[in-house]
Amino acid sequence: MGSLILFTGKGGVGKSTVSAGTAVHFASQGYRTILVSSDPAHSTDDTLGVAIGHKSKQLAPNLWAKNINAEDNAKDFVSQLNEGLTAVWSKMIPGFDPELLSDAALFPGMDEYFALEEILHLVQSPDYDVVVFDTAPTGHTLKALNAPTAIKAFILRILRMRAKLENLKGMWVKKGPTSQVIKMLEEVCVKIERLAEVLRLPEFVSINIVSIPTEAGLQEAHRTIQYLHRMDLKVNNLIVNNIVPNFGDDVWETATQNPAAELTWKTYEMQQPYLTKYREIATENDLHLVGVSQLPFEPRAETLPTFANLMWNDKDKGIQFSPKKTVSEEVLDDGTRYRVLIPFAKSSIWDNARYKYADFNFGGDFDGWYDVAVNPDLQTKTPKIRKNQHSVTLTYKGDV
Repeated sequence: MGSLILFTGKGGVGKSTVSAGTAVHFASQGYRTILVSSDPAHSTDDTLGVAIGHKSKQLAPNLWAKNINAEDNAKDFVSQLNEGLTAVWSKMIPGFDPELLSDAALFPGMDEYFALEEILHLVQSPDYDVVVFDTAPTGHTLKALNAPTAIKAFILRILRMRAKLENLKGMWVKKGPTSQVIKMLEEVCVKIERLAEVLRLPEFVSINIVSIPTEAGLQEAHRTIQYLHRMDLKVNNLIVNNIVPNFGDDVWETATQNPAAELTWKTYEMQQPYLTKYREIATENDLHLVGVSQLPFEPRAETLPTFANLMWNDKDKGIQFSPKKTVSEEVLDDGTRYRVLIPFAKSSIWDNARYKYADFNFGGDFDGWYDVAVNPDLQTKTPKIRKNQHSVTLTYKGDV
């Protein structure tokens, strides 16, 4: 895990543009960067000017992108849940419709959970230095972090219903299909809770809100900040997009004769009270406030680097965050040392230059092992391994 930079906000505020510009910026700085989008509108494709599929696609040196198919993954999950519920209830209640329960299991943010699952998989791997996450509009992504509460309540309902029916029928079945359904739901809880732990690592994670100077944008940003604070998640940057610059008295004085200047002036005036409120919110919540002006060009495709420079290259007024390299190499007098940054490093199990977790792994086709790219000549050698809280040092002695 190098760094996770997450952007969230109301639809239509330029979140995908800010995300894409951020990915382009860090790729140009030499960081292996992947831009991940869970927005079903596929705004990332439009911003980058190229079609992005559901698999990682390299777009430029150090730059990859992918869209997460959260909706289809959610449908597959519900289908599996229906099968499990059918096995649990069909023998007890002939003609039982499992969708009565699975509909109740479509918790707020459940589709977005699968996007978060992919993000967790990426941050546990050493493949990228920077993961830029362009979330779906605010509500979905953030509600997914609160899903474990609803899921656990649903599990209790399943257990209570089953216990009552088993008592009525004189049946005492301790194992069987019920345990498989519960296991599916508990795995969702564990992954979300683990991701929430990752999001509370400020040295690795930057959570950012993108908004615009309107009433709807302001209220949505304020609600999001308060929600994240209740989740004990720190917001780093509050980015206000689409600001009309102050063109000065010489331009504004022409407003009475020039309709274009009048329209610009009135928009500028309408934005000022909201910008004042954004400054107050940023001060009250200890956020770094970033203003992004309207531009004389559309920031997409070949103009993204210019837009990225405007956002990131001003140390005082630009977006603030310093990512880390996931894997760094140091040549010693008597060997080579690699430092690998990963969350929960102390619970990792190592086999030479690959690792898995003792207490948490993904299922499915993934075998649990992550490979670290070390010098090929070292692949057969056994390193000395030292684990810290969120990093592991591999030291290879001898010449390469």
